[in-house]
Amino acid sequence: MRRAAILGALTLLAGACHSPARPARAESSVSRIPVPSGAHAQELELGPDIDMDLEPPFPLEWKPGQVLLHGFGGAKYLSDFRVDRSGAPTIELDEDEYEVLPVVGGGAQMKLAGRGFDLGLEGYLSFAGRSDLEAFAAGGGGAVVVFDVNLFLVEAYGGVFASRFLDERVRLHAGAGPLLQWVGYDQDDGTEEEDTDGSGGGVYARAGLEFLLPSNRLVGIAVRWSEASVDLGDELGDLDLSDLELLFTYSYGSRPSRVGGW
Repeated sequence: MRRAAILGALTLLAGACHSPARPARAESSVSRIPVPSGAHAQELELGPDIDMDLEPPFPLEWKPGQVLLHGFGGAKYLSDFRVDRSGAPTIELDEDEYEVLPVVGGGAQMKLAGRGFDLGLEGYLSFAGRSDLEAFAAGGGGAVVVFDVNLFLVEAYGGVFASRFLDERVRLHAGAGPLLQWVGYDQDDGTEEEDTDGSGGGVYARAGLEFLLPSNRLVGIAVRWSEASVDLGDELGDLDLSDLELLFTYSYGSRPSRVGGW
């Protein structure tokens, strides 16, 4: 009896001193994301409700050798139109009016060098025309002859350009170079109609501002000035043109690289 009582007391004492098993640690929902720091990688613990953009902002960097394609449309304002005929009065537009021709075209820019301030080559082709221009020639004794003029222009031009991204979504660009021009020309003074064509050359300068869309395309506005002289043959002589174009532009090409992607 005495031995049984002692064994019972020891059993009760052992049960009171025994602590319950520690429950297994629940698996954490914390995400561990390696972040470079110096030569080693640390771990950031992010809770499930934390939203962190790990991508760097989309900078408009442009790799050398990449080509950006352009399409454009707008209006060509003729500031000077003059046909210098040999032995005959000069035909020109009314000095108080700017005749407007619709213009469409396209081209490309290829970056050659630069980071932040880009340099490269560009080339464009454009088409413009109008069939109801009104020109005048002052005859002898103060007489004025009125001409109905049909004009069609094809221009190929290109040169060097410079470009700079003002921030992550705005691009400023400008270019200049030589211009080649092909002209279809028809004039009618009511008694005689003359139809001819010719070619010539000149210079141009242009500038534009573009804005990045969510689709990674660029839309913008541009202005271009040009001056050219075209040989229309022995009978009509030379056609001298100066104009200013106001354009809406749309550009796309290889996706620009992110920071460190050079």
